[in-house]
Amino acid sequence: MIMGRHSALIPALLCLILSLPLHAKTHRSSELGWAKGQDVTEAFGKLLADGMLKPGDELRLEHTFRIGGSHQLPDNSTLSAVNGAGFDVTDAANPKSSRALLEFGNEVTIRNLTIRYLNTPPLGPTGGKHGVHFTRRLGIQARDKKGLRIENCRLTGSINHHLRLTDCTNIEVVGTHVAGGYWSIMLTGCNKLVFRRCLIEQCQGDGIKTGGGESGAVRNVLVEHCVFQDNARDGIDTTGGFNDSIIRNCIFRRLGVSGLDLKSHYESRTGSIEDLAPENIGILVEKCLFHDMPNGLVITTLDCGRRKGSGHELLNAANMKKYAPHDIDINNCVFGHAEKPLRSAHTGGYGVNYPTAKGEHMRMILLKDAYDIRYKDARMFGERVMPVHISSIGGSGHLSKEAADGITTGITGNVLDQPAKSVRPGTTDVPFAHGPQLLKP
Repeated sequence: MIMGRHSALIPALLCLILSLPLHAKTHRSSELGWAKGQDVTEAFGKLLADGMLKPGDELRLEHTFRIGGSHQLPDNSTLSAVNGAGFDVTDAANPKSSRALLEFGNEVTIRNLTIRYLNTPPLGPTGGKHGVHFTRRLGIQARDKKGLRIENCRLTGSINHHLRLTDCTNIEVVGTHVAGGYWSIMLTGCNKLVFRRCLIEQCQGDGIKTGGGESGAVRNVLVEHCVFQDNARDGIDTTGGFNDSIIRNCIFRRLGVSGLDLKSHYESRTGSIEDLAPENIGILVEKCLFHDMPNGLVITTLDCGRRKGSGHELLNAANMKKYAPHDIDINNCVFGHAEKPLRSAHTGGYGVNYPTAKGEHMRMILLKDAYDIRYKDARMFGERVMPVHISSIGGSGHLSKEAADGITTGITGNVLDQPAKSVRPGTTDVPFAHGPQLLKP
């Protein structure tokens, strides 16, 4: 009777057991004979080339080692570290190739790892000039991979990208600290990603930047309990979409342009808009704090076909409604400022050419060409915070007037009368543990 009751489970258990890696092993750096501070470029490369790190295996670093070059981590492998150990990258200032330090296979995990890129320019925001404010070094890369996890790591240095993912699915970045970089995390055509309890700061450009890939717009992203601070431009720039995504319980502070730049950017190699997926549709932003920046959110549409001149437009009155950002909700968020004076950018205030003598100091939302934008129960602190500024770019080099007139720019919402509590100027408090955690060897 017992056998009959559970017999249906036996095939499933056998499949599970057979799918598990056989002889999974943890390799420790001390067992490999690696000494603290040693350059392991060749030794690490040989270990990987010889297939010593097999599916299911883990390589655990017990000290910090010097390294350069590019290294391919095999499928279903783990690279971890204890007590702040990891890699000091020696060729970050002048890399010999455009390849990444670490190339991920499928189902790869890195955990508790510190990667420092030596001799790179100071952390931002100092400027966005390639070769001056950041180097072209690429940290971690994966293309068309799935099941990747970056957990409790620290990635530091003014390089091009710390993480670049192209057409990847099922990605988790948890408890990780990223400092420096131009577009520090670059996502292209990715689907199903989670960023949780991450600190992303001091970037020369954007913290997270998206781009369109072979798989279409970036989509199904959850960003929660993260902090974006002290970046030259944006916390998150969605040039390649952020469809059907959620951003919640995050802090955006001291950013040069905006917390969220929801930017639908259309550029076609064939000259046909039908080749491109609509971007920045179905986004929920809730319970976030935006402070000390020119704009909390910027929402806009860009037609890059116009760069080629009249007659090359991708967007028009007939298709603008499909491709413009829409169905975006911003609920229970706080906007304000506590630090910079009421001055224009060139006199020590916030960006572009505002505020004027009677103008705004910060905009909650800068809406250019989008519709069905809703905000609910917003709260503010500080002087001259404008809830919404609408400024169409129709007729400019970025969007035709015909396309802009194809939609009725629409936004609705309410601001609560009770002001929000101000923040402490200069705060860098992060309300969660992040970076490497103390572990036993």
